[in-house]
Amino acid sequence: MLIKKWFLILLIGFSALSAQEVNGKVVFAYTNSDAKEAIDGFGLKRVYLTFSKTISEELAITIQTDVDPKSSPQDIYLKNAKADWKVGSGTLVVGLQGMNMFKAQETNWGKRYLDKTVMDRFGYSSAADMGIGYYQSREENKIHFSVLMTNGTGFKKAEDDSHKKLSLQLIYGNTKLAKSNGFNVGAVFSHEPYDRDGEVAIPEEPLGSHTKKVFGLFGGYAKNNLRLGLEWNQLNDSGLLDDNYNNNLTSIYGSYVIKPSQTLVMKYDMTAGNKDANYALVAMEFVPTKGLMIAPNIRSNDGTTSMGVNFQFKF
Repeated sequence: MLIKKWFLILLIGFSALSAQEVNGKVVFAYTNSDAKEAIDGFGLKRVYLTFSKTISEELAITIQTDVDPKSSPQDIYLKNAKADWKVGSGTLVVGLQGMNMFKAQETNWGKRYLDKTVMDRFGYSSAADMGIGYYQSREENKIHFSVLMTNGTGFKKAEDDSHKKLSLQLIYGNTKLAKSNGFNVGAVFSHEPYDRDGEVAIPEEPLGSHTKKVFGLFGGYAKNNLRLGLEWNQLNDSGLLDDNYNNNLTSIYGSYVIKPSQTLVMKYDMTAGNKDANYALVAMEFVPTKGLMIAPNIRSNDGTTSMGVNFQFKF
């Protein structure tokens, strides 16, 4: 959700004064690619400012902003503006909030500043959306469940139809593999109706009412210095021809802590559908001081190779 600069200044000022906790995260990178159309250089990837306040034992408020690295000048937008309300054995989340479609996979991966998850890369779901969600965890049984009803347009666009998106997530196991040993397995599913009227990009694609369905399976494992993850995702869009979109995504990733300040990171994505393509990432992460990560990396994507350095600093 894009916001005007004057409103942003007021929002940040008010939030900073009233918040109990203020934190920030910046992802910055240099990239050099052998692709003909690529422009080598430095660039911001993410700039998070998060303000949170606990109102009571039952209610907490969070406001978070980010930047759009593709705009010039870079736009600042709301990424989260939500209330978490503890209701019985669960939590009701209202407002602009993170989606549940690839959050667990992103946590298993644990290196979002280096790369998105494969579902995020191909836009199977937005990272956040406006709506209402319910979360419940049964720690004694290691079962975690969530259901969201959202607009379906994501956090950068206003609602453009009366249809709503339903998203479900079910996890068994340890959801915090970055902090402790264990494993998890899970599934996600979303159903989103939409209408297509007027002209279409591809004449053969049908007009009328359609549905977009996403189904995914994933798992993660961590023990001592090793962390591994695997996910498979399928998209079925009745409004698109089978040969016009990538309908299957698979990703394998892992990291190994060589020593506290040095970690080897690897990720391999495979896509199938209108264009089969493989994507590989290898990086060496260094943590020279608290709050700073530096990761030289090399990537191979559909015949092109790029090298770069990603930085993350936070407070």
